[in-house]
Amino acid sequence: MKRIFLLLLIALVLGAWAGQMMMTDSGYVLMAYNQTTVETTLWVFLVGIALAFMIFHVVFNLLFNLNLPTGKWRLWRSASRKRNARKKTLQGLLALSEGQWQKAQNALTRSAEDADIPLVNYIAAAKAAHENGDAGSADEMLKKALEASPDASLAISITQAQIQVSRGQLEAALANLLKLRRKQPKNKQILALLADVCSQLHDWQGVADILPALRQYEALPAKQLENLERTTLLALLKKQRTPAAGKTPEPDHQVRHLQSVWVTMPKTAANYDEVVAEYVSQLIDAKGDKPAEELLKQRLEQKWSEQLIPLYGLLQTAKPRKLYQQAQQWLAKHEQSAGLQLALARLACQCELWTEAVAFYEASLAINPDLEVCAELARLLHQLDQPEKAALVMNQAFNEVSSHLPNLPTPKPALAATSVK
Repeated sequence: MKRIFLLLLIALVLGAWAGQMMMTDSGYVLMAYNQTTVETTLWVFLVGIALAFMIFHVVFNLLFNLNLPTGKWRLWRSASRKRNARKKTLQGLLALSEGQWQKAQNALTRSAEDADIPLVNYIAAAKAAHENGDAGSADEMLKKALEASPDASLAISITQAQIQVSRGQLEAALANLLKLRRKQPKNKQILALLADVCSQLHDWQGVADILPALRQYEALPAKQLENLERTTLLALLKKQRTPAAGKTPEPDHQVRHLQSVWVTMPKTAANYDEVVAEYVSQLIDAKGDKPAEELLKQRLEQKWSEQLIPLYGLLQTAKPRKLYQQAQQWLAKHEQSAGLQLALARLACQCELWTEAVAFYEASLAINPDLEVCAELARLLHQLDQPEKAALVMNQAFNEVSSHLPNLPTPKPALAATSVK
């Protein structure tokens, strides 16, 4: 009621003002075309324009908003808007692929309402806004996408998780993905994203939990899955090297714990040299030489590994000659194995076969010069009271290392500088 009264009051004021202006000066308008002229007052002309606008507005609404025979015009207008929307959408998608984020966002957003599938426009616009650093607009576009297509909540949530990962919001992405996985446990994209987020968070147990699903549903390429599994299992084993705060487990307990961890790992763990090497190294450190020997022997006879064979020489048993004889049997097939020569040298030391140990060390270095092996040989030679030969071995190691150093300016030797003076 107050609004009507206010409108009437405004109308009366304007009417009074217009009447006063008409009485003061009626104005004059002259329109001419060829030999025809039309003369009228300014106020009649303005009233005529207002009436013409009102009539045009009414006719326009009748033509395009009512179900009249003239509906063809309405259909034509709708089709025209659809064509323009498709054109704008295509321009936006092309701009998105070219990295023109702002242009893509504008084109996709403006054409979304008239697009055939608004969901595509809103999701693409959200990605463009995210790439452009406009987090607020990206979230708004995802919200509009959900309003436009509630049935596509899965696709929208996946896009949201991808954007969260890209922003570094890993915890939020993890919560989002875990919720999605409960609804869609077989979705490849969800599993792949979940593995990526857990890896970045160093949640290796979380990655290990979904490895079977990743393999079953082929969510990752075979090579990528293999690398992920290797990294995950290796990280889980390395974690066992750090005992709980204030606890130093007994060797027997530690060995049993390591064996229980190994049993829970997939059978494919034995295929990765790095993983087996880490497990065996920890067993040896915990005095679990017997299970370490069994695993190494089985693994080496199935598939030879230069990374694993040196560990065979570190096994501590009451009968080292048995291990020594086993390693000599492998020598017939792997004579050019630097790792086997090193293992034999270490086992020969345990058997106190010093001459053979020196020979095996030298054979290993001849195949593959290694600084650590040089140090082991030099130590043995010192203990055998052969310091000159030990120094020669260390010099050879120094020369080997020096050959790979960058070429940088060096000062003149001190003796040469003294002689010049």
